[in-house]
Amino acid sequence: MKLFQIFPLLLSLTSVTLAADDFCNATGFQGQSVVSTGHDVKKIGNIDYEQWADGGNNSATFYSDGSFKCNFSNTKDYLCRSGVAFSQAKYPSEIGHIEAEYRLVKKSASNVGYSYVGVYGWTLQSGISGVYEYYIVDNWLSQWRPGDWVGNTKFGDFTIDGGVYTVYKNVNGNLTQYFSLRKSERTCGTIDVTAHFAQWEKLGLKMPKITEIKVLAEAGNTGGGCSGSVEIPYAKIYINGKDQDGKSKGGSSSGGSNGQGLGNGQGNGQGQGNGQGQSATGSGKCPSTITSQGYKCCSSNCDIIYRDQSGDWGVENDEWCGCGSRVPKTTNCPSSIKNQGYKCCSDSCEIVLTDSDGDWGIENDEWCGCGIKNTTPTTTTKKSNNSQPTQGQSNNNSSTNTNFCSTSKHSGQSVTETSNKVGSIGGVGYELWADSGNNSATFYSDGSFSCSFRNAKDYLCRSGLSFDSTKTYQQLGHMYADFKLVKQNIQNVDYSYVGIYGWTRNPLVEFYVVDNWLSQWRPGDWVGNKKHGDFTIDGAKYTVYENTRTGPSIDGNTTFKQYFSIRQQARDCGTIDITAHFEQWEKLGMRMGKMHEAKVLGEAGSTGSGTSGTADFPYAKVYIK
Repeated sequence: MKLFQIFPLLLSLTSVTLAADDFCNATGFQGQSVVSTGHDVKKIGNIDYEQWADGGNNSATFYSDGSFKCNFSNTKDYLCRSGVAFSQAKYPSEIGHIEAEYRLVKKSASNVGYSYVGVYGWTLQSGISGVYEYYIVDNWLSQWRPGDWVGNTKFGDFTIDGGVYTVYKNVNGNLTQYFSLRKSERTCGTIDVTAHFAQWEKLGLKMPKITEIKVLAEAGNTGGGCSGSVEIPYAKIYINGKDQDGKSKGGSSSGGSNGQGLGNGQGNGQGQGNGQGQSATGSGKCPSTITSQGYKCCSSNCDIIYRDQSGDWGVENDEWCGCGSRVPKTTNCPSSIKNQGYKCCSDSCEIVLTDSDGDWGIENDEWCGCGIKNTTPTTTTKKSNNSQPTQGQSNNNSSTNTNFCSTSKHSGQSVTETSNKVGSIGGVGYELWADSGNNSATFYSDGSFSCSFRNAKDYLCRSGLSFDSTKTYQQLGHMYADFKLVKQNIQNVDYSYVGIYGWTRNPLVEFYVVDNWLSQWRPGDWVGNKKHGDFTIDGAKYTVYENTRTGPSIDGNTTFKQYFSIRQQARDCGTIDITAHFEQWEKLGMRMGKMHEAKVLGEAGSTGSGTSGTADFPYAKVYIK
């Protein structure tokens, strides 16, 4: 079972979640306060707090309402956090259902290499072995979202409590870390902490005893120090619907019990209070979609804790089990989705993306149509394996399959450039450009190329189709690109784009379709001053940005537009439907002009002293069908 959605179970609580408009507008900082300038693990009122740093000049102010402010200067690693601590470590099943509410205000940040904002905890008394640390990350103070470097095991993307998170495990000696990293940052919201613990358990990440649950702001830099200021004007931890002061969410009382399961008011007694947890009685049987994964069926009196595409789930003896015999049915979905080759999701799907084709979910790590939505069907032209090129400015031939992903050698004539140059070889257009450093690029008549850069602040090399700026992309025909990337000895890359690059005139537009990057992190929101959102384009999820820039262009120094499609998941090899991106941009009001070029690109840059490395493209073809 790879993905699941939270079933709307009340877990024996009748407390009502505070409306987002209430705490998301909170100004906070009420009650008593204390200023910390060192490493402090203390309490104010009923609030447990901690400030910790590795060097620098730092301070934090904590308030008895749970809110706090953090200021850090020239520190290598800085954490401040507020919430609940336990005098004796407890398993999550002994604590109850845990939720956190927070609001984040970013004040300033400089030289932040990595950062986590969300929920945090750790323990020295794990009850398993070793030291454990866990993060549920909803935002970050760094320029980029934390990447795959956080863990040495990546489990994939999962929908948890309505958001899509990437789950990682990291083991470093005696320390084990669990991470849930939200795909789209948010500055305010409710985190269902227990839902993350449950997802981790289902992935085999056994939860240890924990000693704290706190709202966290952390920032660090593996090089020099980082500096900044952040405010959390609202921070609350709720256990079974009550905060540290015993106040209920929304003012309702919560149930008690003689014992607790996963916070559902179950144990050796039933939950008491204004309401009972919603439950369903199983039959002692469950579908093969659950048992085939190695899970057992629950007893006949099980309670449904979660539902996903496999069926209904319960927990018995601290193990997941199938609860009841319901077999998920496939729901109907728009033809505009099915016509693209996608399936419809099961009837328990959760919408994670909406575009002009309809509502989309994810099941078994694949996109699927999630229910019926009234839309105007749109058809995306797909590449057929037997169609022939109709027009092009080069002799690039189309590829009919992905055999090119095994290509390792360049072929044909070659030319090596060591300075800025726009040229062509065998009908293939190419360009090398850099603003500094010792650089070179070798271009081949089969379209492949190899880029080498040393101490460059910005470096681009590209190969593909060149045009004369007299025709639009619609007049030229449907454009595709096939590419394979091999990264070698990459150092000090702060930003990078690998994919498709080009320009149009009337209007003057510089465009990027980014499928990979040479930097440690995926390009972030900093690429554009307008973020249009996430869209499924040719079967993959991309974030679309628009930017207005003044600077060098194909027409000299002037003001022009930049368009970006940045793939959510990097890939080293594949086919890019260039026209599909153009069409999506134009739907968003991002107007394309007359084509100047469309090329496979390798770009790398450094905001510091310079970047070095090699990006080899043993296969690169841009073609029109």
